[in-house]
Amino acid sequence: MPHPATHLAVPLRRLTRNPSLASAAALRRSHWSPYVSSSSYDDESPLAAELFPAAGAPTLLSVARSLAVASPPASAAAVLAFLRRLPHDASPHIFPHLVAALARSPRPILALRLFLSPPNPAATTHHSFNSALVRFPLPPHLLPAFFSHSLRRFPGLTPTLLSFNLLLKCISSSLVPRNPGLYLGILLRILHDVIPAWNLAPDKFTYSTVVSALADAGQVEDAVALVHEMVVDGVVAAEAFNPVLRAMLRAGDVNGAAKLFRFMELKGCTLTAATYNVLLHGLLLCNKVRAAMGIMRKMESEGIAPGLMTYGAVVDGLVKCGRVEDAWKVAEEMGSKGLAPSEFVFSAVITGFCRSGEVDRALRAWEIMVAAKLRPNVVLYSAMIDGLARCGKMAEAETLFEEMVDAKCVPNVMTYSSMIRGYFQIGNSTQALSTWEEMIKAGCVPNAISYSILITGMCNVGRLKDAMMVWKHMLGRGCAPDTIAYTSIIKGLCMSGMVDGGIRLFNDMLAKGDAKPDAISYNVILDGLIRTNNLPRAMDLLNQMLDQRCDPDAVTCNIFLRETGVTEGKGREFLEGLVVRLCNRERYRAAGDVLMVMLAKYIVPEAALWYTIVRGVCQTKRVWKVVDNCWDEIWRP
Repeated sequence: MPHPATHLAVPLRRLTRNPSLASAAALRRSHWSPYVSSSSYDDESPLAAELFPAAGAPTLLSVARSLAVASPPASAAAVLAFLRRLPHDASPHIFPHLVAALARSPRPILALRLFLSPPNPAATTHHSFNSALVRFPLPPHLLPAFFSHSLRRFPGLTPTLLSFNLLLKCISSSLVPRNPGLYLGILLRILHDVIPAWNLAPDKFTYSTVVSALADAGQVEDAVALVHEMVVDGVVAAEAFNPVLRAMLRAGDVNGAAKLFRFMELKGCTLTAATYNVLLHGLLLCNKVRAAMGIMRKMESEGIAPGLMTYGAVVDGLVKCGRVEDAWKVAEEMGSKGLAPSEFVFSAVITGFCRSGEVDRALRAWEIMVAAKLRPNVVLYSAMIDGLARCGKMAEAETLFEEMVDAKCVPNVMTYSSMIRGYFQIGNSTQALSTWEEMIKAGCVPNAISYSILITGMCNVGRLKDAMMVWKHMLGRGCAPDTIAYTSIIKGLCMSGMVDGGIRLFNDMLAKGDAKPDAISYNVILDGLIRTNNLPRAMDLLNQMLDQRCDPDAVTCNIFLRETGVTEGKGREFLEGLVVRLCNRERYRAAGDVLMVMLAKYIVPEAALWYTIVRGVCQTKRVWKVVDNCWDEIWRP
């Protein structure tokens, strides 16, 4: 049997008018039917110029794409043989499409080889070069080398600013593996050294790409400095300001975002709906609802009507700051504005209702969504199933899961994880493990959350040994455990009397830094130490907890009161000392929580303790009230 490349490299035949060759032509046409949709050709003649009006560019493009996806794979020689038989003036038009077709195929290396070995120099154009930058699946740190090598290989190819912008976009793209220390330096060198060397001036797209990469990598100060550099160069674009505003608000830096917003206005930057959407969503995440509403009024006063993206940002922000009822009112208000809530809006509201335990309201929102002829996607199905599972309504969750499968919506790892959590929650560990096996068979790769759910469920039913096996399997796959997984294993070890093992794992969590212990993690270890009558070590761990800025809660207090006693003086002494230590660290909210524990235990605090807490809380509230008034003035239209 001949190699696939052999018959692909056969010269294309010219249209024949000889009736005696009709049957042979038909045979040859059937042989080429998977690749060529035109008539037969002559072996001895190359592709004639008169074929182009008959076949046209779309036919040639379909041939190129057929070669790219041929099975068995076509060789690079076969593709080059096809190109060599094209007329000289047609190659520049067909070549970029052929490169793009090969790059989209399962064998993108063919596109790279073809681009670097064109049939003639004229085949390499700016269009094919830019297409190659976008299409080739090269690691980001290799793209500049490919860029410079292409320019040396094709001397007639002069890069444009669009080429550099595409190069920057590909390097900073979130679709490729990232190494901030490596690719950010490359971006800045291209911006400051390479582009000026070609006598080109960066535009708003150039700056916005690099600024966005810096902001996404957490280097907000460098991003702000680059924005100022952009303004000095005479480029003022909201596209560059928006990612910095988003990064600042995500970090809770409302002050910095307000200053940058004022700077935008001062420099005459045209504010777009995207800018307002970033501000609205970020302020709501920072729980600055009044400031966010001021921004929305300012947006409307400037003639920018809130659209689907704006309402979606507001609804999502309200849900994430715990104001689900307000989010639902905003979603209902969209109808009066002539805007139908999208799947994103319903997803945020349903998730919010489910997380707050209001599953009935989530179901009503689901019914309204279905009545509006919106087709639920995997995110919506997963959110609703998760809400039902968290409330123990596994019968309803199973029904919705089956409906999801019937609707040809493929469940993902989060969908299966929610079902597994629900089965463990109602005590059906057998069905939970069966669902885990079903998830693996469906091709879903477990992540840290799904492993954490499985480990927690097994520990809760007393299967510590099995949980440890899952733990080792997770680490073997290079999946970093989260705080919940660590806490579950530590709790299982402590409940089994292996407190020292739990402490070693706890210290391992602190050393690795993959997960940060919370109050629950500390409480598990503290409970284990108190149960083994190791009060001095428990006090040392409590001091460590305070130093790590992890506030104790009511459970922490009750663990120590179980040892010291409530009615005795030791209990009062411990709680009052804890309040004083928290006040000295200016953590008055946590101190107030401990004070409420004292009152619940009928332990009346001393007057001096009351004075310390009240003074700290009142000063804090007064400061925040003044700050909120300042922000209201700043955001006022």
